[in-house]
Amino acid sequence: MTHQPPQPEPTVLVDPATGRPVLLAPGRRLRPMQTADDDAGGPCPFCPGNEAMTPPEVDAERVGGPGTPWIARAFHNLYPAAAAHEVIAEGAVHATQPAALDVGVWRAALMLYRRRITACEARAECAFLFKNVGWRAGASIAHNHTQLLGLSATTPRLQQMIDRLQGRRDCPLHDDAVHAEREGRAVFANAHYVVHSPRVPKLPFETWLSPRARDDDFLAPADPDALAQALHAAFVAVDLAFESPPFNLYLLRDRGGRIPWHIELQPRTGNLAGLELGGDMYINSVPAGESAERLRAAVVRARL
Repeated sequence: MTHQPPQPEPTVLVDPATGRPVLLAPGRRLRPMQTADDDAGGPCPFCPGNEAMTPPEVDAERVGGPGTPWIARAFHNLYPAAAAHEVIAEGAVHATQPAALDVGVWRAALMLYRRRITACEARAECAFLFKNVGWRAGASIAHNHTQLLGLSATTPRLQQMIDRLQGRRDCPLHDDAVHAEREGRAVFANAHYVVHSPRVPKLPFETWLSPRARDDDFLAPADPDALAQALHAAFVAVDLAFESPPFNLYLLRDRGGRIPWHIELQPRTGNLAGLELGGDMYINSVPAGESAERLRAAVVRARL
Protein backbone atom coordinates (compact mmCIF):
# COMPACT_ATOMS: atom_id res chain seq x y z
CA MET A 1 0.00 0.00 0.00
CA THR A 2 1.38 3.42 -0.97
CA HIS A 3 1.64 5.85 1.94
CA GLN A 4 0.98 9.54 1.31
CA PRO A 5 1.61 12.63 3.46
CA PRO A 6 -1.18 13.28 5.96
CA GLN A 7 -4.10 15.25 4.52
CA PRO A 8 -6.85 17.19 6.31
CA GLU A 9 -9.82 15.04 7.29
CA PRO A 10 -12.90 15.33 5.05
CA THR A 11 -15.34 17.93 6.29
CA VAL A 12 -18.87 18.96 5.36
CA LEU A 13 -19.45 22.58 4.35
CA VAL A 14 -22.90 24.04 3.80
CA ASP A 15 -23.66 26.56 1.08
CA PRO A 16 -25.37 29.34 3.09
CA ALA A 17 -27.46 30.44 0.12
CA THR A 18 -28.98 27.05 -0.74
CA GLY A 19 -28.33 24.80 2.25
CA ARG A 20 -26.63 22.33 -0.10
CA PRO A 21 -23.85 20.31 1.60
CA VAL A 22 -20.40 20.21 -0.02
CA LEU A 23 -17.90 17.49 0.94
CA LEU A 24 -14.45 19.07 1.21
CA ALA A 25 -11.87 16.30 0.83
CA PRO A 26 -8.37 17.59 -0.10
CA GLY A 27 -6.94 14.07 0.06
CA ARG A 28 -8.93 13.10 -3.05
CA ARG A 29 -6.33 15.00 -5.11
CA LEU A 30 -3.84 12.21 -4.41
CA ARG A 31 -5.90 9.48 -6.09
CA PRO A 32 -4.00 7.57 -8.79
CA MET A 33 -5.56 7.78 -12.25
CA GLN A 34 -5.69 4.29 -13.73
CA THR A 35 -8.78 4.37 -15.90
CA ALA A 36 -8.91 2.77 -19.32
CA ASP A 37 -8.76 6.17 -21.04
CA ASP A 38 -5.89 7.50 -18.94
CA ASP A 39 -3.92 4.44 -17.87
CA ALA A 40 -1.07 5.31 -15.55
CA GLY A 41 0.44 1.85 -15.98
CA GLY A 42 1.46 -0.53 -13.24
CA PRO A 43 -0.60 -3.14 -11.42
CA CYS A 44 -4.29 -2.63 -10.74
CA PRO A 45 -4.89 -2.29 -6.98
CA PHE A 46 -8.36 -3.84 -7.30
CA CYS A 47 -7.29 -7.06 -9.04
CA PRO A 48 -6.94 -10.34 -7.10
CA GLY A 49 -3.38 -10.77 -5.89
CA ASN A 50 -2.91 -7.04 -5.28
CA GLU A 51 -4.96 -6.82 -2.08
CA ALA A 52 -1.96 -5.37 -0.18
CA MET A 53 -2.29 -2.23 -2.33
CA THR A 54 -5.62 -1.39 -0.64
CA PRO A 55 -6.68 -1.01 2.99
CA PRO A 56 -7.61 -4.28 4.73
CA GLU A 57 -10.75 -6.09 3.63
CA VAL A 58 -13.85 -5.41 5.73
CA ASP A 59 -16.17 -7.90 3.99
CA ALA A 60 -16.32 -10.05 0.86
CA GLU A 61 -18.38 -12.48 -1.18
CA ARG A 62 -16.33 -15.56 -2.04
CA VAL A 63 -16.49 -18.56 -4.35
CA GLY A 64 -16.67 -20.89 -1.34
CA GLY A 65 -15.71 -20.69 2.34
CA PRO A 66 -13.03 -18.55 3.99
CA GLY A 67 -9.78 -18.45 2.09
CA THR A 68 -11.36 -19.08 -1.31
CA PRO A 69 -11.13 -16.46 -4.11
CA TRP A 70 -13.33 -13.42 -3.74
CA ILE A 71 -16.05 -12.36 -6.18
CA ALA A 72 -16.67 -8.94 -4.61
CA ARG A 73 -14.51 -7.34 -1.93
CA ALA A 74 -15.12 -4.31 0.32
CA PHE A 75 -12.47 -2.12 1.96
CA HIS A 76 -12.09 1.44 3.20
CA ASN A 77 -11.34 4.07 0.56
CA LEU A 78 -7.71 5.16 0.73
CA TYR A 79 -8.77 8.67 -0.34
CA PRO A 80 -12.06 9.20 1.54
CA ALA A 81 -14.58 11.90 0.75
CA ALA A 82 -16.29 11.39 4.12
CA ALA A 83 -15.52 9.75 7.46
CA ALA A 84 -17.20 6.56 6.23
CA HIS A 85 -16.22 5.78 2.65
CA GLU A 86 -15.84 2.25 1.28
CA VAL A 87 -14.92 0.74 -2.07
CA ILE A 88 -16.42 -2.53 -3.33
CA ALA A 89 -14.29 -4.13 -6.05
CA GLU A 90 -16.27 -6.44 -8.33
CA GLY A 91 -15.11 -9.43 -10.30
CA ALA A 92 -11.83 -11.29 -10.48
CA VAL A 93 -11.52 -10.23 -14.13
CA HIS A 94 -10.00 -6.81 -14.83
CA ALA A 95 -12.91 -5.31 -16.76
CA THR A 96 -13.91 -1.68 -17.13
CA GLN A 97 -17.52 -2.16 -18.22
CA PRO A 98 -19.92 -3.90 -15.81
CA ALA A 99 -21.52 -5.67 -18.78
CA ALA A 100 -18.36 -7.75 -19.10
CA LEU A 101 -19.14 -9.49 -15.79
CA ASP A 102 -21.81 -12.19 -15.61
CA VAL A 103 -25.03 -12.25 -13.62
CA GLY A 104 -23.42 -14.34 -10.87
CA VAL A 105 -20.92 -11.60 -10.10
CA TRP A 106 -23.71 -9.06 -9.78
CA ARG A 107 -25.72 -11.32 -7.51
CA ALA A 108 -22.68 -11.59 -5.23
CA ALA A 109 -22.07 -7.83 -5.44
CA LEU A 110 -25.69 -7.06 -4.52
CA MET A 111 -25.44 -9.30 -1.47
CA LEU A 112 -22.31 -7.42 -0.39
CA TYR A 113 -23.93 -4.03 -1.08
CA ARG A 114 -26.80 -4.92 1.24
CA ARG A 115 -24.49 -5.95 4.08
CA ARG A 116 -22.30 -2.88 3.71
CA ILE A 117 -25.31 -0.52 3.59
CA THR A 118 -26.63 -2.12 6.78
CA ALA A 119 -23.25 -1.68 8.48
CA CYS A 120 -22.96 1.90 7.24
CA GLU A 121 -26.43 2.85 8.48
CA ALA A 122 -25.46 1.73 11.97
CA ARG A 123 -23.17 4.77 12.16
CA ALA A 124 -24.41 7.22 9.50
CA GLU A 125 -27.76 8.79 8.69
CA CYS A 126 -27.52 8.10 4.95
CA ALA A 127 -25.68 5.36 3.07
CA PHE A 128 -25.21 6.52 -0.53
CA LEU A 129 -24.18 3.81 -3.01
CA PHE A 130 -22.86 4.84 -6.42
CA LYS A 131 -20.74 3.65 -9.34
CA ASN A 132 -18.60 5.70 -11.74
CA VAL A 133 -17.56 4.00 -14.99
CA GLY A 134 -14.87 5.63 -17.13
CA TRP A 135 -12.77 8.69 -16.41
CA ARG A 136 -15.36 11.05 -17.92
CA ALA A 137 -17.81 9.80 -15.28
CA GLY A 138 -15.34 10.32 -12.43
CA ALA A 139 -13.65 6.89 -12.14
CA SER A 140 -9.96 6.89 -11.23
CA ILE A 141 -9.49 3.09 -11.33
CA ALA A 142 -10.56 1.10 -14.39
CA HIS A 143 -11.42 -2.14 -12.56
CA ASN A 144 -15.16 -2.48 -11.86
CA HIS A 145 -15.96 -1.00 -8.48
CA THR A 146 -18.72 0.71 -6.53
CA GLN A 147 -18.45 3.23 -3.69
CA LEU A 148 -20.44 3.64 -0.50
CA LEU A 149 -20.50 6.94 1.39
CA GLY A 150 -21.78 7.29 4.93
CA LEU A 151 -23.33 10.77 5.19
CA SER A 152 -24.50 12.69 8.24
CA ALA A 153 -27.73 13.75 6.51
CA THR A 154 -29.99 12.59 3.70
CA THR A 155 -28.86 13.89 0.32
CA PRO A 156 -30.76 17.00 -0.87
CA ARG A 157 -32.32 15.27 -3.86
CA LEU A 158 -33.56 12.31 -1.83
CA GLN A 159 -34.93 14.61 0.86
CA GLN A 160 -36.72 16.63 -1.81
CA MET A 161 -38.34 13.46 -3.13
CA ILE A 162 -39.41 12.43 0.37
CA ASP A 163 -40.90 15.85 1.11
CA ARG A 164 -42.75 15.93 -2.21
CA LEU A 165 -44.16 12.39 -2.08
CA GLN A 166 -44.71 11.71 1.60
CA GLY A 167 -48.35 11.52 2.54
CA ARG A 168 -49.62 11.12 -1.02
CA ARG A 169 -52.02 8.23 -1.64
CA ASP A 170 -50.57 7.71 -5.09
CA CYS A 171 -46.83 7.29 -5.79
CA PRO A 172 -45.39 8.64 -9.06
CA LEU A 173 -42.20 6.61 -8.59
CA HIS A 174 -44.13 3.36 -8.34
CA ASP A 175 -46.52 4.30 -11.15
CA ASP A 176 -43.58 5.16 -13.41
CA ALA A 177 -42.28 1.60 -13.12
CA VAL A 178 -45.52 -0.38 -13.26
CA HIS A 179 -46.78 1.46 -16.36
CA ALA A 180 -43.45 1.42 -18.23
CA GLU A 181 -44.26 -1.67 -20.30
CA ARG A 182 -47.72 -0.46 -21.30
CA GLU A 183 -46.32 2.94 -22.29
CA GLY A 184 -43.43 1.53 -24.34
CA ARG A 185 -40.75 2.70 -21.92
CA ALA A 186 -39.55 -0.72 -20.71
CA VAL A 187 -36.05 -1.85 -21.67
CA PHE A 188 -36.09 -5.19 -19.79
CA ALA A 189 -38.55 -6.76 -17.38
CA ASN A 190 -38.91 -9.93 -15.31
CA ALA A 191 -41.41 -11.00 -12.69
CA HIS A 192 -40.15 -8.60 -10.00
CA TYR A 193 -38.12 -5.77 -11.60
CA VAL A 194 -38.30 -3.41 -14.56
CA VAL A 195 -35.49 -1.59 -16.34
CA HIS A 196 -37.08 1.43 -17.98
CA SER A 197 -36.78 4.98 -19.24
CA PRO A 198 -38.54 7.29 -16.74
CA ARG A 199 -41.44 9.37 -18.00
CA VAL A 200 -39.51 12.59 -17.39
CA PRO A 201 -35.80 11.87 -17.99
CA LYS A 202 -33.47 14.65 -16.88
CA LEU A 203 -30.85 13.88 -19.52
CA PRO A 204 -30.69 11.72 -22.67
CA PHE A 205 -30.96 7.97 -22.10
CA GLU A 206 -31.45 8.15 -18.32
CA THR A 207 -32.38 4.59 -17.27
CA TRP A 208 -33.97 3.30 -14.06
CA LEU A 209 -34.18 -0.11 -12.42
CA SER A 210 -37.31 -0.30 -10.25
CA PRO A 211 -39.17 -2.97 -8.29
CA ARG A 212 -42.71 -3.84 -9.37
CA ALA A 213 -43.89 -4.07 -5.75
CA ARG A 214 -44.13 -0.80 -3.87
CA ASP A 215 -43.03 -2.44 -0.61
CA ASP A 216 -39.99 -4.23 -2.08
CA ASP A 217 -36.97 -3.66 0.19
CA PHE A 218 -33.54 -3.33 -1.44
CA LEU A 219 -31.99 -4.89 1.68
CA ALA A 220 -34.37 -7.87 1.42
CA PRO A 221 -35.45 -8.03 -2.26
CA ALA A 222 -38.35 -10.19 -3.40
CA ASP A 223 -36.05 -12.23 -5.65
CA PRO A 224 -32.26 -11.63 -5.47
CA ASP A 225 -31.68 -13.58 -8.69
CA ALA A 226 -34.24 -11.46 -10.57
CA LEU A 227 -32.65 -8.28 -9.25
CA ALA A 228 -29.19 -9.40 -10.39
CA GLN A 229 -30.65 -10.32 -13.79
CA ALA A 230 -32.24 -6.88 -14.19
CA LEU A 231 -29.08 -5.06 -13.11
CA HIS A 232 -26.99 -7.07 -15.58
CA ALA A 233 -29.53 -6.33 -18.33
CA ALA A 234 -29.25 -2.59 -17.65
CA PHE A 235 -25.47 -2.77 -17.93
CA VAL A 236 -25.63 -4.78 -21.17
CA ALA A 237 -28.22 -2.45 -22.73
CA VAL A 238 -26.10 0.65 -22.14
CA ASP A 239 -22.87 -1.07 -23.14
CA LEU A 240 -24.22 -2.28 -26.51
CA ALA A 241 -26.35 0.77 -27.30
CA PHE A 242 -23.50 3.25 -26.86
CA GLU A 243 -20.35 1.16 -27.43
CA SER A 244 -19.12 1.00 -23.84
CA PRO A 245 -19.81 4.56 -22.69
CA PRO A 246 -18.83 6.22 -19.43
CA PHE A 247 -21.77 6.35 -17.05
CA ASN A 248 -22.84 6.92 -13.47
CA LEU A 249 -25.13 4.71 -11.42
CA TYR A 250 -26.63 5.42 -7.99
CA LEU A 251 -29.12 3.90 -5.60
CA LEU A 252 -31.89 6.21 -4.36
CA ARG A 253 -33.26 4.65 -1.20
CA ASP A 254 -34.81 6.05 1.95
CA ARG A 255 -33.82 4.02 5.01
CA GLY A 256 -37.22 4.79 6.53
CA GLY A 257 -39.11 3.31 3.58
CA ARG A 258 -40.99 6.55 2.93
CA ILE A 259 -40.52 6.22 -0.84
CA PRO A 260 -39.84 3.19 -3.07
CA TRP A 261 -36.19 2.60 -3.89
CA HIS A 262 -34.83 2.60 -7.40
CA ILE A 263 -31.47 2.61 -9.18
CA GLU A 264 -30.65 5.29 -11.75
CA LEU A 265 -28.09 4.87 -14.53
CA GLN A 266 -27.00 7.89 -16.58
CA PRO A 267 -24.86 7.36 -19.70
CA ARG A 268 -22.50 10.29 -20.20
CA THR A 269 -23.42 10.83 -23.84
CA GLY A 270 -23.25 14.62 -23.50
CA ASN A 271 -21.98 17.30 -21.15
CA LEU A 272 -23.62 19.34 -18.43
CA ALA A 273 -23.85 22.99 -19.45
CA GLY A 274 -24.79 26.34 -17.96
CA LEU A 275 -28.45 25.70 -17.14
CA GLU A 276 -27.69 22.34 -15.49
CA LEU A 277 -24.75 23.61 -13.44
CA GLY A 278 -26.04 27.09 -12.70
CA GLY A 279 -29.77 26.54 -12.44
CA ASP A 280 -30.14 22.92 -11.29
CA MET A 281 -32.41 22.50 -14.33
CA TYR A 282 -31.96 20.11 -17.24
CA ILE A 283 -32.34 20.12 -21.01
CA ASN A 284 -33.12 16.72 -22.56
CA SER A 285 -33.34 16.17 -26.31
CA VAL A 286 -34.32 12.47 -26.30
CA PRO A 287 -37.93 11.48 -25.37
CA ALA A 288 -38.39 8.52 -23.02
CA GLY A 289 -39.93 6.26 -25.68
CA GLU A 290 -37.09 6.85 -28.13
CA SER A 291 -34.52 6.19 -25.42
CA ALA A 292 -36.22 2.94 -24.39
CA GLU A 293 -36.43 1.77 -28.00
CA ARG A 294 -32.69 2.10 -28.51
CA LEU A 295 -31.81 0.39 -25.23
CA ARG A 296 -34.42 -2.34 -25.75
CA ALA A 297 -32.92 -3.14 -29.17
CA ALA A 298 -29.56 -3.69 -27.46
CA VAL A 299 -31.14 -6.14 -25.00
CA VAL A 300 -32.72 -8.03 -27.91
CA ARG A 301 -29.33 -8.25 -29.65
CA ALA A 302 -27.81 -9.66 -26.46
CA ARG A 303 -30.65 -12.24 -26.25
CA LEU A 304 -31.23 -11.60 -22.56
